[in-house]
Amino acid sequence: MKLEIIDGGDLRGYANLHPATAKRLNSDIGSIVIFEDPHSSFWGAAEIRKSKDIDENQIVVDSLVLEASLLMEGDEVEVVLYDEDMIALEYVEFGLKPLTEDANTDDLVSRAAESFDTLEKLIGGRLVYPGMSFNWPELDVKVEILTTRPSLSGKSFAKLAFEALKERTGYQFKTIGIATPFNAILCIDTSGSMKTTDVPVQDIAHAREGLKDLAGDNPEVQAFLDRFEEGSKVSRAEAAAMAVLLYLAEKVGRGYGEKVAVITFEKSVSEMTFLDSETGEVQPFVECTGREKALGLQIISTHVVDKVEEGGTLTAMGSSLQTAADILDAFGEKTKPTMLIMLTDGMTTFGPPPLKVLKEQFPDRSRLVIYCIGLGERSEIDEELMLAMAQYGNGTYRHVDNMRDLLEWYGRLATEFAVVVRGED
Repeated sequence: MKLEIIDGGDLRGYANLHPATAKRLNSDIGSIVIFEDPHSSFWGAAEIRKSKDIDENQIVVDSLVLEASLLMEGDEVEVVLYDEDMIALEYVEFGLKPLTEDANTDDLVSRAAESFDTLEKLIGGRLVYPGMSFNWPELDVKVEILTTRPSLSGKSFAKLAFEALKERTGYQFKTIGIATPFNAILCIDTSGSMKTTDVPVQDIAHAREGLKDLAGDNPEVQAFLDRFEEGSKVSRAEAAAMAVLLYLAEKVGRGYGEKVAVITFEKSVSEMTFLDSETGEVQPFVECTGREKALGLQIISTHVVDKVEEGGTLTAMGSSLQTAADILDAFGEKTKPTMLIMLTDGMTTFGPPPLKVLKEQFPDRSRLVIYCIGLGERSEIDEELMLAMAQYGNGTYRHVDNMRDLLEWYGRLATEFAVVVRGED
């Protein structure tokens, strides 16, 4: 039936119908209706409540629901009953787009994670769908529902239950339409098992050629990249080294003066050092701008591959995190967010427990995100530990077993600082 929209203000996500109208739609309290403008195809959805105080030819809709649907008071819409079962969401990705210059800050994602309770009050319990957007006044940003799991398509939607989300996978904040500068610390396992040659090379020609262009005439880097022939297999260490190169290349392409540190670990831990061409000082990171960028690519590729060839028999993951904490201090930028990526093909076999080190060395997680990557055979990886570390650091764990997925993941992480919010342990 066709009804006129009335803006009802804050109705907690509901839409009100006259009881007679609800009966004609064969709907009741708790039923869901879809309303759509046939001319613009703008649409929205809401749970029904009844009120005798409104006209039978009207539908009174919550203001935020109207804002998200791009409809407004006075629009005539076609209203139909949604007669499908409700979908339970396991994960939601929220995109943040600043509405003012003041809102566009380096720590926007971190501030969003810290202020998520105000977002819960704003849209908790409401129906959501990918593409839906609305204003978040407390942060002066527009929020967009980017992706969900299970995936929603067409005119399908789900109720946003934050507590249920936090008990499952969680939900994630990331910026859209702007770039968030952030520093990075890459921890790379170079123990003996990383020499295992079982990583298929597939669909990476574009990434390889891009790195060859960036490497210029450096023969060592060119020779290293030539190892990655389509259809062949490379060692886990070689795969890790190329992923690090791609990460740095993506950072260089951004040009925001971000800093990248590289730590390799087996029984012992090594931090890569770089010479600042302006001050002459040695520092444990490379700045992804100016003269340092090409030099950094060459040094990193050589260092990681050399460390892999040395390949110790033990894995001191916790010790590498202690070194990462020192490098975080060396960055000297307390307000800029930092991403820490841990890549390993096994489990910690030497030194302090990694999770204990994280909790002692990184008590303030407000500007930190940790991603853990398991490379190779799942049976060899302590995935429970990887997941716990990622959850502590507001990030995620991912297992990969081929070059395409590994490079895709590193390439994405190099340009995207996102924070996952979960419930307490």
